[in-house]
Amino acid sequence: MDGELGMNAFRLVLAVGLAAFAAGCTSSQGTGATGPVVVGDGLFGSAFSAQAVPQSEADRALADLLKTEVGQAMSDADRRAAATALRGALDVDRTGETVEWRNRTSGARGRVVTGPNYQVNNIVCRDYTHIVLIDERESSLRGAACRGETGTWQPIT
Repeated sequence: MDGELGMNAFRLVLAVGLAAFAAGCTSSQGTGATGPVVVGDGLFGSAFSAQAVPQSEADRALADLLKTEVGQAMSDADRRAAATALRGALDVDRTGETVEWRNRTSGARGRVVTGPNYQVNNIVCRDYTHIVLIDERESSLRGAACRGETGTWQPIT
């Protein structure tokens, strides 16, 4: 009887785990949106997030946003999440791609929406709009970035 009970418990745990995994893998095809980049404390932390951008790179990527009132209210973790979402959105080659981010600890959140790719002197560039919401204050910033020789996107400031 104990063996059967143990096997049923194992099957239940396996089924719950597979259901959670499947829910995390749902496709957003056709919506132009991807799952949020999540940072902050919690049961899973940022285990299912994109790899975070280093703080110095985040500050460079968000330089224009940080000049706004809302941008100045962003914590280091907010800036890393926002920069990670920006990098993720720019890396997708679809116009109108939306990547959302949020910081569970601070409550800050936002989204990046990409424009079409274009070329400037044989360099691939694209425009984007970054919308940030902190403490019910919203800020929207339009920017542009170009792909450098190493393949990384560099904001044009």
